[in-house]
Amino acid sequence: MEVLIVSKTHMTHSYCVGGLVLSNNRYIRLLNPGNYNQPMDTDFTIGDVYEINFTNRQDIHPPHIEDVIILSKTFLRKIDNVFEFLNRINLIDWNGHIDEVFDGKLKFTPSGTGYIPMEGPLPTKSVGFWVTNKDLVRVEFENRTRYRFPNGSDYRNISYVGCQNTIPNIPAGTILRVSLSRVFPPENSQINTPRGYYLQLSGWYQIGPNINQAIRPQLDDEFDDLPF
Repeated sequence: MEVLIVSKTHMTHSYCVGGLVLSNNRYIRLLNPGNYNQPMDTDFTIGDVYEINFTNRQDIHPPHIEDVIILSKTFLRKIDNVFEFLNRINLIDWNGHIDEVFDGKLKFTPSGTGYIPMEGPLPTKSVGFWVTNKDLVRVEFENRTRYRFPNGSDYRNISYVGCQNTIPNIPAGTILRVSLSRVFPPENSQINTPRGYYLQLSGWYQIGPNINQAIRPQLDDEFDDLPF
């Protein structure tokens, strides 16, 4: 099947790569045999279109229903403007306020971090495209980059885990690719935060050629989820 690469999430020792099956607009997460993410030297780049033969992962854990195992792949071509392409096929899952993302099921910690509790209720998927109705502002907190959705004193923050160089503001109307983490914090962790699936910003698409995908600093080992 023809698959458009739509996201690369930087992890500790690998990339989590998201794809879109062009024949049916199915969201997939591209794993290698053994349920492993893509290596740091992966050829996958946002905007690439590959012919990929894959099989569904057997041990699916909702809301992460997108996992597939690559059997073979062949590079076909490149889509130079993903923003224009997504607009043309009208593939937007959520518009407007951040509270509408993931079926309106997000909860927020006191510091404003969005998450889905382990006990649910769970959304129907773990990835999607969102068009924000307000500018998102870059903030640095505990050596991590987040983007803040303006919501008065009731903070709404999204951890940024993509590979694009950060920008001070992401304008309203931008198409964002958002996802949910695997379960965090790990079992028996000393981190004092609710266990669940945390909201992440994988990247964004704006008018014009695809954004340069610079490699960003590695994340803390606490966030490494290999193998699943």
